[in-house]
Amino acid sequence: MNHALRPVPKPKKFTPPVLANVDPLPTGPVAIGLFTGLSVEVCDPAAMAHLSLDGGFGQGTSSRSFPKVIARTGRNVGRVRRNPSGVFHRRQVERRREWAGKFGSVEGSGGTVWVMEEDEEKLVEVGAVSVEELKRNALKVEEDPFLIRENLSLSLEEAMFLVRELNVLKVQSFDGSVLTEKNLVEKFAAIKRDFIPSYAAFLYLKSRNWIIRSGLKFGGDFLLYQKGPQFFHASYIVLIQTYQSGKILTTCGRNLENYDFQCFNRIAETTAKDLLILEVHYPEGLDPADPHECLRRLNEFRVGEVFPKHHNYVATRTG
Repeated sequence: MNHALRPVPKPKKFTPPVLANVDPLPTGPVAIGLFTGLSVEVCDPAAMAHLSLDGGFGQGTSSRSFPKVIARTGRNVGRVRRNPSGVFHRRQVERRREWAGKFGSVEGSGGTVWVMEEDEEKLVEVGAVSVEELKRNALKVEEDPFLIRENLSLSLEEAMFLVRELNVLKVQSFDGSVLTEKNLVEKFAAIKRDFIPSYAAFLYLKSRNWIIRSGLKFGGDFLLYQKGPQFFHASYIVLIQTYQSGKILTTCGRNLENYDFQCFNRIAETTAKDLLILEVHYPEGLDPADPHECLRRLNEFRVGEVFPKHHNYVATRTG
């Protein structure tokens, strides 16, 4: 699959200038990530900007794509004065002060918010004034008493790629100990049964310069972007099917039935995307239940592409 052989993807209407300066892959300082049991989170703002802009890795823990601080400031995170992050009602600010007294506040956070008093809130409710007008003319700007930080959440495949292939990430557990590659593959395979074929597919797609994001919201395994989600809409919804000795392995992957094709094709067509199925083939004699040996022999895996856009599910129905 080559970018030049596929239709040009639909560009975004606007790309924020702070997100336009990108590189294909991250290089430089090694970032620190925390394994949460479900994903790996990067907390340092500079590292978040580095990984999210160079290669399009991760997404914000409370955002649809880039962490909000990166979307506002790009690589200048931590070096420019931030605008207030949002509009809070007075009661919300007071509640956060209670949290700060109970749990402690973040020192040197510098976070600020617009504060809406009760009388201003009533004016908005009756339509006498808009929130944007209040922000320009009336709302006070106060320090956020209990700043809730947003981190960069990396998928398991992204974390392994950054650790194993690029050596730009170290993953720690909650006790501060650094997890080795052996520790990581054990933990990742334990919480995601198809981690090995999924990682093999991830490497295959990365070797073809795709920006890879989670396909969960469309029911798939991955979404593929050219250059990045700030530039184009996704080109493909990717589904992974696992084989060994010519037979589908349902123990570590999905088994696509004929009617599944109809469902996924409809989702892809209504969202202006194409459907791509990656067939990941285990080497002969390799035990899929042994993640260490699978990772060691990863270069022996074979990956094939299937484009089922015109699949006739009725003609191939068997029952």
